[in-house]
Order: sequence, then structure tokens, then C-alpha cells
Amino acid sequence: MSIYTKIGVKRVINALGTATILGGSAFPTDASDAMIEANTCYVEMWQLHEQSGKILAEATGAEAGWITSGCYAALVLSAAACIAGKDADKIRKLPDTRGMKNQVIIQRRHRYFFDDAVKVAGGRLVVVGNESGCSQERMEAAINRKTAAILYFADETRPASFPEIPLNEVIKIGKMQNVPVIVDAAAQIPPWVPFTKYTAMGADLVCYGGKYFGGPHSTGFVVGRKELIDSVALQSFIGHHSKNTGSLGRGYKIDRQEITAMIVALQKWIKKDHKKHSEDLDMKANYLKSALSGIPGVKIEDMPDRILFVGFRIILENKTIEETEELNEKVLKGGDPSIWLNRNRNSLIVNVWCLYDNEEKLLCDRLKQVLTSQS
Repeated sequence: MSIYTKIGVKRVINALGTATILGGSAFPTDASDAMIEANTCYVEMWQLHEQSGKILAEATGAEAGWITSGCYAALVLSAAACIAGKDADKIRKLPDTRGMKNQVIIQRRHRYFFDDAVKVAGGRLVVVGNESGCSQERMEAAINRKTAAILYFADETRPASFPEIPLNEVIKIGKMQNVPVIVDAAAQIPPWVPFTKYTAMGADLVCYGGKYFGGPHSTGFVVGRKELIDSVALQSFIGHHSKNTGSLGRGYKIDRQEITAMIVALQKWIKKDHKKHSEDLDMKANYLKSALSGIPGVKIEDMPDRILFVGFRIILENKTIEETEELNEKVLKGGDPSIWLNRNRNSLIVNVWCLYDNEEKLLCDRLKQVLTSQS
């Protein structure tokens, strides 16, 4: 009996991807072993963070790094660092930023679910441009004595024609105006995007999510200029005790077991044979596509692989949008095991990225059973 069965929680087959609602991703055995070993004794957390930060810096080509409780926390602490710096009085006042530089500029086309992280630190978003894009002149004009930072949402899958000021130009503007640039690069990981890319471009702070490279779901990190990372550290949950700053980040705790697991996962990911990994994912996807082809009323359609997505679309030709939604919610998610995947209109989208070894066979059997009964 599994631990989840003992608790009374239903197993999920994750054909959705690295989704927070399903627990992020699975970390490798090396990382779980590191957690167990880390649990056998105590360490001084500031030293653990500093030493881990050196490993992050080396891996990303940055001056320094700091591990956080997820990428969102990295964004909050980065904004706090740009607003309060190393001033203990200002750090204690956050998120009350009256009298401080507290404006964070973002392009209109870059608005997204998590840009409100800067508000948690007391930042005020200043949106520039519109749905048609933004000019450099417009961004430059928005910078004033209250500007604390510029936030850039990185997404390497955006087409080259996307109407935005590209990151290299944003960084130029930041350098000219002495305004730090924060990059949300949560899922921008190797082999698609080198960890060194954004720091090499000159970004001041770059934030990543640990779950995207096999680290614990509750981990992330930020790398960048040492002066700003030193400020991030003061904003963090141990800044309160270690440096007596009364920091905003007190609520963003991360334990020693998670830190060691994330470092091990990161190092393993960097050394990973990504070609073989890609081939293994393709094998799972091809197995499923072959087995599901030929079911009456079902059309299998390839989709372009993107970062953290390898899969295909199942078009239910005889189903309405409402019928497909009901099938997805009540039959697939409602079954045991529960099947989670994406839905778009009358299509089900299968992503094999988070399937465990041989789990594609269980997923295949369940999908065949459901799709055949619905045809």
C-alpha cells in the first residue's frame, strides 16, 4: 500500500506536465538520497546558503546566487532587494515602501500571472506600451527617480516577431539608466536555454524554478550581481536571525534537506544526456500515438515540441466542446487512477514529460478504454 493510499489520496497519472497543482515534478534518486543524508545532522543555514550560492554562480556564470522557496519567492526577494538594498531600516519596513524607490516597469505584452510578486515586496507595477508592443523611447520615458527595477518575462518559445522590446535592448536601457533588470526565467532551462544565457547578456537578477530541472517542487533560485544577491540574502528568511534585519522573506522558509536536493538535482541536470532523455520521451509519445490511432472518432495530431512539452493532440471528432470537457473532468480526472492532461476545445492534449518509466502503458490502457467506450 502506497503512502498516498494510506492517507486516502487518489493516485494521478500526470500527462499534464510540471504543474504546481500536481506537485511539480519528480526529482532523481540522487536528490532524494541527498535529502535523507542531509537529515542526519544540522548545519548553519547561512553557511549552507552561501556555499550553495557559489555552486549556483559557477553553474550559471553569475557573480553570486541564492536558493529560494520557488521562483515566485525568488521574484519577491529580488524586487525587495532592488527596493530596499542593504538598508536594514528599509528592509524592516517592507512591504511599506513609502519614501523608497518602489516602481517596477514591465511591458504590457509581458503581463502574466506571477508579475504581482513584486507587489508582495511593496513594489508598484508600471505598465508601458500596449497590446501592439512597446518602444524603447516609451520605456526610457517611464524611468524616474522612483524606479527600482525592470521586470522581464523570459519565454524562448515566443516568435521572433513578438511585439516587444527584446531583453538585450531592455538590459541596455537598464544599464544606461542605472536600473537593475530582473528576469523571470522560471522554466528556461538547458538544453533549450543555457543557464548562462541571461547572466551573459547582462541581466542583473535571474530567477529560476527548481521543479523544472528535477529539484524539489518547493525550490528555486536567483543568480546575478553580487551586490544585489547580498541584498536578496538579507531579505531572506534567515536574514532575520543571521543579520538582524527583520526581513520580509521570513515566510519563505526552505529547509536544509531541500537545499541539498536542489543542488544535486541541478548538477545532475546539467550533466544529463539530454539527447537520450529526448529520445526516451519520444518513445513514450510514439507508443501512445500508435496505440490510440485507429479508434473511431479519434484523430491523432502531432504538436511541435516546446520547452517542457513532448506530446500530441487527441481530437475527438464526434464530441462537442462541452462533451469533451465533461469527459475530461468526470471520466478521466474522476477515474482511479485519475488522468490529468490539457484540454483545448474538443481536443485532449497529452504531455509525456512527467510520466514515470512504463507509466505510458497504464495511461494508454486507460485512454483506450475511455475513448473506445465513447466512440
